[in-house]
Parts: sequence; structure tokens; C-alpha cells
Amino acid sequence: MSAVTNMFGRINAAGNVNVLHIEDGSAITRMKDIDAWPVGSSLSVDWEHPEGIELTIEDAERIGLIIEK
Repeated sequence: MSAVTNMFGRINAAGNVNVLHIEDGSAITRMKDIDAWPVGSSLSVDWEHPEGIELTIEDAERIGLIIEK
């Protein structure tokens, strides 16, 4: 599994986690070699998601993403 050290998660209004770049808070649109699927998508995070990646809290925690409190 790839490291998720250059990104963090922020809980959104729907109670899911938006995956963002640590440097500038912009949306992560692809995560290589991570076993997760964005909410509402049939494509894994290995594929480009121009709108940004939104994960369930459970998936975000499972892959080791640090979630902003």
C-alpha cells in the first residue's frame, strides 16, 4: 500500500471525508496503489476523479489517512 503522507482528510457536510493535499488543501484526484473506492463511484481511487476523492470515514481510517478534527 502506498503512503498517504502527502494528504489529509476533512469531514464534509455529508459525513464523508474529502481527501486533500497537505501543501495547499486542494483536492486529491487520484491515489495510486490504494485499495479504496470513492463514495458513489464504481471506479477505484487509482482512476482520475476530477471532482476530488470522497471516502467514507471507515475507508479513510483503514488506509491510514489522517482526518482533520
